[in-house]
Amino acid sequence: MDERRDLMKTVSSSLENLSLKAMRQNIFLAFGSILLILVVMELIIRLFNPIQNKLQNPPGGKWAILPEQVWTEPHPTLGWYHQKQKKAILRKDPMEVEVNTNSEGFRGIREYQKQKPTTVRRILSLGDSFVFGWGVKDTETFSAQLEAGNSNLEVINLGVAGYGIDQIMLSFRTIGKQFNPDYVLIGAFPEDFWRATRAYTDAGYGKPFFKLQKGNHLFLNNVPVKSPETLNYVQFPEIVEYSLLERLFLNSVIYRYLKWKTLRLARDLGWIDPDLSEEWRLSQAILKELVSEVRTMGAEPIILIIPPKIWMKDTKPTSVEKSIERFGKRENISVINTTPYLIDAVKKSNVSNFYIQNDEHWTAKAHQLVAELLTQHLLLKTRSDSAAA
Repeated sequence: MDERRDLMKTVSSSLENLSLKAMRQNIFLAFGSILLILVVMELIIRLFNPIQNKLQNPPGGKWAILPEQVWTEPHPTLGWYHQKQKKAILRKDPMEVEVNTNSEGFRGIREYQKQKPTTVRRILSLGDSFVFGWGVKDTETFSAQLEAGNSNLEVINLGVAGYGIDQIMLSFRTIGKQFNPDYVLIGAFPEDFWRATRAYTDAGYGKPFFKLQKGNHLFLNNVPVKSPETLNYVQFPEIVEYSLLERLFLNSVIYRYLKWKTLRLARDLGWIDPDLSEEWRLSQAILKELVSEVRTMGAEPIILIIPPKIWMKDTKPTSVEKSIERFGKRENISVINTTPYLIDAVKKSNVSNFYIQNDEHWTAKAHQLVAELLTQHLLLKTRSDSAAA
């Protein structure tokens, strides 16, 4: 009996081992089959839908000539900035507008002392050509109109044509913070985010750019700014740092597709920002750092969403608007979205009343509308602050 019992145990043990071995083999076989299928699918997708990574090398030859070159000059930190105490003419059909800068390079002829008078509140307007006031007179920009309509306000226009959100942040750090503003108005035009991904412009201006490292840390590159001919970068360098494993996965078409689908689902459910691009990841990190620096010096940041002309055709909010407004809520920042107000104004009249004909910039009438919106916001803000006190 004992011998039979021992034999049964041995047989049972052998069967268990065989079963475990077969199970392991089946698991490995299934895993190998899935891996093989994915590899074959990857090859088929690449064969019938090749993805080419086109890197743009620094071009040779002559650069494009931009109208603003007559009043700008190279800057070691910002790439380019306004010449000081400059009087120039902006000529671009159908425009011919006089442009003036003061002793600090700000738009207009008015001078501002770095030590702010105690009797006024001071606003610093940061941004690109929309904030600068491309195509309108010095006195017609929303900054100038806002200042003219409020005797207790000083509004410094630090807008510079062609700036990306990276240069906007650096312009505050390098120049704007010296003027001790109470409010810092951050003009956010959608193209500003894309511009932050470039190492130099199509017109031949070298510029600073940030890379987003692990932990969302920003690393500044190309300062002092070099000319494109001496750069070792492509025009659009890698802006987000990935680990070796992440790089391996990102080379897979299937992985990128599944990742895109997952992120889109998360976006639709409201878990993440609607804008899923790398440029928004970089830009919101830059915005967050700018907001932190503004608050550190005791000023209040305000984001002004600036819509391109094409947004006037559709009343549905874009992913860019939603992402900026979501960012504002997360960071507890006032966001003034001019889009619905401009759309409503355009519907009541004509787009050419608010966007320059054959151009993409605001007319004096659009600047006036924005100045009125800002006045309303600041008055409401003043009242709420007084009530809280």
